[in-house]
Amino acid sequence: MQNKDIHTIISDALGIDKKELIGNLDAILQSLQKAIEKNKEALLQANKIDQKNNNGFILDFNIIHNLFALVSKENVVYGQVTLSQKDDDKKLMYGKQIMDKGNVVIIYDGNPYVLIEMILRNLLAGNTMIFSNRGYMYGTNQLLIEITQSVLEKFSIERNLVQLYVSETFDELLANYANIDLVVCIGDRTLQNTILQKSKNEILTSGYENFDLYIEDASHLDFLNQILKTGLNIQLYINKDVHLDQANALIVEDIEEAIAQMNYNGHKYSAAIFTTSFTNASQFIREVKASKVMVNTSPTVERLLDIEQDDLYNEKIIIYPLSFKFDDHKDEVKISDE
Repeated sequence: MQNKDIHTIISDALGIDKKELIGNLDAILQSLQKAIEKNKEALLQANKIDQKNNNGFILDFNIIHNLFALVSKENVVYGQVTLSQKDDDKKLMYGKQIMDKGNVVIIYDGNPYVLIEMILRNLLAGNTMIFSNRGYMYGTNQLLIEITQSVLEKFSIERNLVQLYVSETFDELLANYANIDLVVCIGDRTLQNTILQKSKNEILTSGYENFDLYIEDASHLDFLNQILKTGLNIQLYINKDVHLDQANALIVEDIEEAIAQMNYNGHKYSAAIFTTSFTNASQFIREVKASKVMVNTSPTVERLLDIEQDDLYNEKIIIYPLSFKFDDHKDEVKISDE
C-alpha cells in the first residue's frame, strides 16, 4: 500500500523548514477545508471502496465541517509571541512564544476524523506528523493525506510535514524513539496498552470513539436498544440481575465490580451508567476513570477528541528589561505597557 519504508519516512520528517507556517496558518487551514470540499467526490469514491472491502464506515462531511469549526476557535498558534506580565520592581517584561513539540507520531485506529483533527491541531502547533495505523480505511486516509500535502506545497512547505505509515505492530516506527518527540495514541484500550508498553517516548492517549456502558436495571431498555443499534464501539457491562441478551457483554455483580472493570479494562474516554439509584449514580460519577461521564444518557452524546491543544506545543519563556540599549545603538529603546 505504501512506497516508503519507515527509515525514509523518518528521514523525510527531520529537518523540515517550518518558517512558512508562521503567519500563514489561518490561510492554510482555510485552504485545506476548501480542498477537502473540492475533492468531496473523490473522497466519497475512496470511502465507497473502503466500505466495499469491509474496511470502513460512511464518511460524514458534516462532522468534518464541525472539526474545522472547532479548531478554528483555537487562539494559540505556532510562532505566536505574547506579553504575559510586567514586573515594575525588577524592571522586567515577561512573555512567551509558542514553539512546536517537534516530530509527533500519531498512532490511531484509522478513523479519518482523528486524522483530520490531528492534522489541524498539529499544524497550529507547528509539528511534523507521522500518522500510523493498521490499514483501516486506507483509501480515505491516504487521499486526505495527499490533499493536505498538496495544500502545504502551495504555501512552499514540504509535503513530508504530514506522512502516513501503515504497520501491523508499530515496532519499527517506535524503534526510532530518538527521532520522535511525542507519541499520540488514539484508539481502544488494547491499542493504548500496546503502545504504552512499546513506546520509550512521552505518550498522550485517548479512547476516542470507544465507549463504556453499564446497565444496572431494565428501566431504560428501549433507549438502550437505540444506542446499541448505532453500530459504534460500545463495551457493555450488565448487572447480573438484568436479563439482557447481548453478545460480548461483561456480566458484573454490582456497581463496585462495574467501576473496577471499567477502570481496568475500559477505554477511559466516555463512560455511562443507566440506573434508578441516586447513590449508585453518585458513586459512578466519583469513582469511574473516564474523560466524560454520563448518567442515564448515551455515552456517545458528546463525541469530541479529548486531547487538548496545549498538549501539542511547547512554550518558550521570554524575559527582557523594560528599557535597554543595543550594543550598536546608543538610543535607549522603551518597551510600552501595551
